[in-house]
Amino acid sequence: MKTIIGLFLLLFVIVLGTASYMNGRGFSLTPKGSTVTIGKTTFPVEVEKTEAAREKGLSGRSSLAAGHGMLFLFDTPNRYAFWMKDMKFPIDIIFINGSRVVSVFPNVPAPVASVPDSSLPVYVPTSAADKALELPAGTAKKDNIKIGDTVTTSL
Repeated sequence: MKTIIGLFLLLFVIVLGTASYMNGRGFSLTPKGSTVTIGKTTFPVEVEKTEAAREKGLSGRSSLAAGHGMLFLFDTPNRYAFWMKDMKFPIDIIFINGSRVVSVFPNVPAPVASVPDSSLPVYVPTSAADKALELPAGTAKKDNIKIGDTVTTSL
């Protein structure tokens, strides 16, 4: 009986470790089917709801798959500030309030290694937003995403 319990615990640790590793490598633990649609384009997204997850965001990852995004959800609309700390690739940042795009920051560059965190630019929407969507750089231009576009989410 102790052997069975020991094997079960070992299996649990292996599964938990694998999930943690894969999430750190850019694989999402968000339930399949979470999407954001802007205009006629639908993006599969990872959804970040907690303060810790929003703070980490895409930091430390080497890329974001083309056509995919990371969606940040906030409890109340506000002018939330984003920066590129520990980012390794450029992105587009789309701020959304309700069902409308309120700000678009295209081609936000990854920081230069020699620039201290305190000197990094901060990206703040022009009006309050309750969501932010990060997409691979160039997506906003390619898909013609602009202020006022209609947004739907499926979480």
